[in-house]
Amino acid sequence: MESVSNFLGSLGSTVFRLAAICFILVNTIAITAFALSRSRRVVDAWTRRIVTIDAILLGAGLGVPLLAGAAKLGVKLLAGMGGGVLSLFK
Repeated sequence: MESVSNFLGSLGSTVFRLAAICFILVNTIAITAFALSRSRRVVDAWTRRIVTIDAILLGAGLGVPLLAGAAKLGVKLLAGMGGGVLSLFK
């Protein structure tokens, strides 16, 4: 059970780290492109897509670690309950 718990912990932190890096990269590239082009058409054309990408990255970066933490807690609770039940039959 400990290996599952460690995997869930590393999964959550890895997804958070990758989502944060991608969030920074996407927004840095967008700001640079908007500043260099100075075209209102480019801003209007790409804003909706960039906001959608940002929402997906924020959802993944915050949601996956939250769900991994909940699953990790569930694994620990099940392991604790299983040990208690098994000790009754010894």
